[in-house]
Amino acid sequence: MKYWFVIGLIFLNLMLVKGLSASELFDDNLNQIEKLLQTDVTQAESMIDSMLSTLDQLTPQQAARFYTLTSIKHLYSAEHQLADKALDTALSFTPSEEVLTQIYLYKVTVNILLKDYEKAFSILQFNLSRIKEFEDTQLKVASYVRLLNILLDLTAYDEMLSTAKLVLNLNQGKDSKNECYAMLYHAVATLKLTQYSQANSLFKQSEVYCAENGQPLIEAMSIKGQGISYFELDKYAVAKPLLEDALERYEGFKFQIEINDVKAYLSKIYFYEGNFDKAQQYAEELNGLNEEKINIDVKKQANEVLAMLASKNGDFGKAYQHQVVAHALDLQALNEVNHKQNAYQMARFTSAEKERENQSLLQEHEIMMQQKDLILKEKSSSIMFSTLLFGVCVGLGLLLLTAWFQRNKFRQQAQRDGLTGIFNRKTGQDLAENELVNVLSQSSQYSVLILDLDHFKTINDRFGHATGDWTLKKVTHVVQDIIRPTDIFCRLGGEEFAVYFPHTDELTALKVAESIRHEIEQINTKYSGHNFSISVSGGVSSLDKDDLSVDPILKRADIALYKSKKTGRNKVLAYQPSFE
Repeated sequence: MKYWFVIGLIFLNLMLVKGLSASELFDDNLNQIEKLLQTDVTQAESMIDSMLSTLDQLTPQQAARFYTLTSIKHLYSAEHQLADKALDTALSFTPSEEVLTQIYLYKVTVNILLKDYEKAFSILQFNLSRIKEFEDTQLKVASYVRLLNILLDLTAYDEMLSTAKLVLNLNQGKDSKNECYAMLYHAVATLKLTQYSQANSLFKQSEVYCAENGQPLIEAMSIKGQGISYFELDKYAVAKPLLEDALERYEGFKFQIEINDVKAYLSKIYFYEGNFDKAQQYAEELNGLNEEKINIDVKKQANEVLAMLASKNGDFGKAYQHQVVAHALDLQALNEVNHKQNAYQMARFTSAEKERENQSLLQEHEIMMQQKDLILKEKSSSIMFSTLLFGVCVGLGLLLLTAWFQRNKFRQQAQRDGLTGIFNRKTGQDLAENELVNVLSQSSQYSVLILDLDHFKTINDRFGHATGDWTLKKVTHVVQDIIRPTDIFCRLGGEEFAVYFPHTDELTALKVAESIRHEIEQINTKYSGHNFSISVSGGVSSLDKDDLSVDPILKRADIALYKSKKTGRNKVLAYQPSFE
């Protein structure tokens, strides 16, 4: 430590001679520490220790960054409490938005490792809502990369795969570190979804890219991933050297969690290859780990190997005991995953409810202000009328003008559906009739789609009206994203909607309707706080030569909708005379 401190002082003097300020030197040191944490943890620790005596010379931003890097060092050593304390210290220095985002992301990781899932996911939701206000894509990318790690921990592999692809699309190689992580998680998700050959190819790509871009830790993870892929394909001879290579690299980082995981796989491979002494050495080492929840999986695997070794030696009683322990640890791990998933969904549901409550309060406040404004205007008009008799005509004119504006405002509100914000039935049909007149004058085409949510009453009965309202709003957003601005979208009532397509033939309207049906079917309902499926049935009809209003078109679309419902739901049909 003294050696590094002396080197630091010499380096400081040399840099000052070259004209660099002490502040610039500290920035250089912090940049070097950040890089060394990815390549040489021992040297990074020495540099961190050497900077401890100069903390009072750091700017608040540099101090925040220093303690953030210190927390990463503690994470590698599985010192989770110390890592959390370092991040709290970093927060006390009012860091920049970029460093603050990084701190929040590491706070999520630390709290997951400490098994405080509610706190972890609350921080995650807060940070995701916070960065929505930023236009900096890289801040979003960094948050999504941290989210990938959480989705892995939750075993949400499908969502993890789609998020990894999103990060790769957003990043476009701009940040090599985040690109490496995204490539790695893409491969891991593919592996967890049991697509082993494809995963192996993706791990190889991430290994090559991360090696070329100076990310040796992620390179080691990619090598480990290839080893596990071959292990799952029962190619133990190919898997062993890869896992041994990964183990050696992890030991250089002192990355104890990964070291234990690799040893768990190697102990099984050694057993299958007949190297029983080595298999027993690793299995007993892992079984001797403490009872922290982070060690559950490797201890389970270790007991499986010890059971196989005992069985091979004819000690079936001992083999049975190890199997019982392995089974108990497996149940404990499953309960832990369920706990995490419930906490994650609750955090998301709470966040959504808070946002909804805030929107409701804002709407109520706006209505109150409108009412107050109206009362003040009426009072002002009354006083003016009674006290200024000679200005009756002027006062009356002002009152009428005020009433006219107010009437227009309330009329606009009356045109909209209170829950979804789209046109209500009457307004939608009035606008549709006006558009039909234009279509008829131009001898153009006109189509109508009626949509009805399948089993909507069941959703309300099972999960409550709040979930039903969420469903209606979500469906509305999906439809609005697909249709054109010139199309007329309205709620007919309950769970029934209509879309009027001016200047659109029946085939085109049917294609749009099918797109809407497909996208609604893909809605992820777990963000509502429950898991259920949403589907719609639809009917399409187009303008006939004898039609003079929207009513007959709407009626035929309704007949087609009834046919869709009757023949199995979750489909869209175009009207045929045979339906009647």
